Amino acid sequence: MDDTVEEISPETEIEVNPMVHLVAPVVAIVGTMVIRKAVNSAYEKATGRVAPLPRDPAVPWGRALMWTVVITTSAAVAELVIYRTINMIGERRVPVDES
Repeated sequence: MDDTVEEISPETEIEVNPMVHLVAPVVAIVGTMVIRKAVNSAYEKATGRVAPLPRDPAVPWGRALMWTVVITTSAAVAELVIYRTINMIGERRVPVDES
């Protein structure tokens, strides 16, 4: 992966399409739901048990906390990837008007 940072020249700036601000949250919500479903399915497949529900009082604190960490971390990473990808797709470089 290339970690170089592309510098913006003084003659150009980045402009993001306004539709990105409407589309990105919707895609992030759907993406988060898909990730949550996939993680729950992977848990069920790996353990043979239904994924724990943290709000269920019968689930021990440690198990509920660990599952919450797994789910929220997965959702946050998915949201980051989705937002960054959509912003990258929706941006374009435009010349700066120096008038």
